[in-house]
Amino acid sequence: MPPSDPGASTCTADIFPKEAIAQLNRYADARAGQAEQGGVVLADAKHVRAADVRRSEVVWLEQGPESQPIYGLIAEVVQQMNARVFDLELKSFTEPFQIATYTAAAKGFYGWHVDIGAGRLSNRKLSLVVPLTDPAEYEGGAFEVFHDSEPTRIEMPLGRIVAFPSYLLHRVTPVTRGVRRTMAVWVSGPPFR
Repeated sequence: MPPSDPGASTCTADIFPKEAIAQLNRYADARAGQAEQGGVVLADAKHVRAADVRRSEVVWLEQGPESQPIYGLIAEVVQQMNARVFDLELKSFTEPFQIATYTAAAKGFYGWHVDIGAGRLSNRKLSLVVPLTDPAEYEGGAFEVFHDSEPTRIEMPLGRIVAFPSYLLHRVTPVTRGVRRTMAVWVSGPPFR
C-alpha cells in the first residue's frame, strides 16, 4: 500500500470488498428517510448546517454486531496504512462512521476543509474516505486534496480506501449528474504536539 503520491500525504489501497460496499449502500438506503443534512463544525466547536460550505445527506454507522465486520476491516487497513506511511499515534474510532450522499439534484458538494478542529474534533489524526458508488454513475464529485499550492485529484474507484492526515485540506467538487456516496472514517489519538 504505497502512497498514491508521496508528496500529497495520501495513501490508497484498492481492497475494500464489493460485498461490504453493497451492505453499506443497503444500510444507507434503508435509513434515507432519517438522513440529516451534512454539517460543519465551527472554530468554537458548534455544529451547524452550512449549505454554502456543504450539501450532502448523512447517516451514521454505529458500532454494533451488524457493523463489526466493516469496523474490523477498517481497523486492519488503518493499522497497515499507518505503519507503512503515516506513523501517527492512533488510539481508536471515537465517532461512528459517516455515510454521505451527494446528489446532482441538490448540487451536492463539500468545500475546502480540514477534519481536525475544536472540541471533539481536536483528537482526529487520520481520515479515511471509502467510495460507495462507481464513478461512472455520476459526474463532478471529484475528491481533491490541496498540496504544494494546487489541488490534486485523487481517483475514487470502487474498492479504494484513501487515507490522509486529518489536517490535510480537501474537498468534494459539485456533483453535476447522478449520485455520489462515500463513507468517511476518523481515527483519533492524542493531540498533536
